[in-house]
Amino acid sequence: MVFVSKGGSAKLTGYYEGDFLIAGVTSNNRQINSYPFRQRQVWGQLALDSGWSFTGGQMWTLATEDRKGIQNRQEALPMMIDPQYVVGFTWARQYAFRVVKDFGGKFALGLSVEGPQATLGGRGFTTFTSTNAVGAVTTSQNFFINAPGQAGGLLNAFDATGYTVNKAPDIIIKAAADPGYGHYELFGIISTFRNRIFPCSVVGTNAGNTPAPATPTVLACPVDASTAPSALGAFDDTRTGGGLGASLRVPLFNKKLDFGLKGVAGDGIGRYGSAQLADETFRPDGSAALIRTAHGLGVLEFHPNPKLDIYLYGGSEYAFRAGYTGYSSVTVTATPAIPASGAQPAYPATTKTTISTTGIGGYGNPAANNSGCSTERPPTGSFTPATGGTCAGDIRIITEGTLGFWHKFYNGPKGGMRWGIAYSYITKSGWSGSGGLPAGTPGVSPKAVDNMIWTSFRYYIP
Repeated sequence: MVFVSKGGSAKLTGYYEGDFLIAGVTSNNRQINSYPFRQRQVWGQLALDSGWSFTGGQMWTLATEDRKGIQNRQEALPMMIDPQYVVGFTWARQYAFRVVKDFGGKFALGLSVEGPQATLGGRGFTTFTSTNAVGAVTTSQNFFINAPGQAGGLLNAFDATGYTVNKAPDIIIKAAADPGYGHYELFGIISTFRNRIFPCSVVGTNAGNTPAPATPTVLACPVDASTAPSALGAFDDTRTGGGLGASLRVPLFNKKLDFGLKGVAGDGIGRYGSAQLADETFRPDGSAALIRTAHGLGVLEFHPNPKLDIYLYGGSEYAFRAGYTGYSSVTVTATPAIPASGAQPAYPATTKTTISTTGIGGYGNPAANNSGCSTERPPTGSFTPATGGTCAGDIRIITEGTLGFWHKFYNGPKGGMRWGIAYSYITKSGWSGSGGLPAGTPGVSPKAVDNMIWTSFRYYIP
């Protein structure tokens, strides 16, 4: 729905767009605030004849390419039946406040302050685990990045990934040029990440083990040397990431063919690509390590006549390694006392503490255990396939090629109707890992292939 009001040198516009492509109570905040009923775009805009415009609400990110200038509702979205499934496409729909200055339709500058979100990747993080005498388990880690929503508020309490505690919103700056032939963009993203570190949350000693070791291992709190987990000394850790991107889109063969290219690279901006590569992982001390990613998309859109569009897309998203060693794990297991019974003597309660400070982890660690990546296990039931063998499987690169068409067979006073078919071929390759393999054996690099066929029939209300 669009609402427009013009007065003097100003134009006021309100826009609302929603759909029923919902994910129920598990809707998340990572790339779109996709809560039922799903709000795609909800924004208001003040545009002045001088070329200035001010827009606030939920909208496509400024990092998404436009077809002309920098204008809402002029985004160059893939023609795929669902653009979200085009690897290499740069996008998000999130709350933002955007300021744009247009210079006569030939050049435009835009600045946007947008909702942040941190996505976590990797494994093997520093952890404390305790099992008491009755089997109750408690765990703690030395960092957190996202906080949960609340059932009584506006944030989803059922989203397990939570909401970012980043220090500031994402800032995006973009320049767009339309010199008369083609459309060209250059933009930058600044993301300021924040997590909270708990240096005394993973501590312990095996001095009380039975039998006691000759030389006890002690992993102590650096603040007061205690060996009981606590929040003592907790502090905030801030990391600044971001990246650069550029795109071009030009018409060829008398506007029968549109050709486009876009590339984006940086640290901590994985969530801005459709494949949703992670933004960050964490070092042994709980500090954040931003993951370097790059993604790109090539576009060919053929328009042989007004009723037919044929499209071909090829895109890839790549994540670099960010693996570390020296992660700590403390495991405490308590057993209850066993009273004497007949000829059996009494056994006292015991506590066993196991400590390791040589763990591997992070993202794409070369020592990760991928030994079971190609192992298929039998199902546990008719409707419950097995989860597979041991496999870290951190993504190195994911690539997709898509071919499809739209046939607009009716467009008139009663609306419009079209149908389309699309085919996508996807490959996903993980970083190699040598864990669990004999020394000198090449690491296992998992790979998966998928084929998808999409069909759609649409009716557009007049």
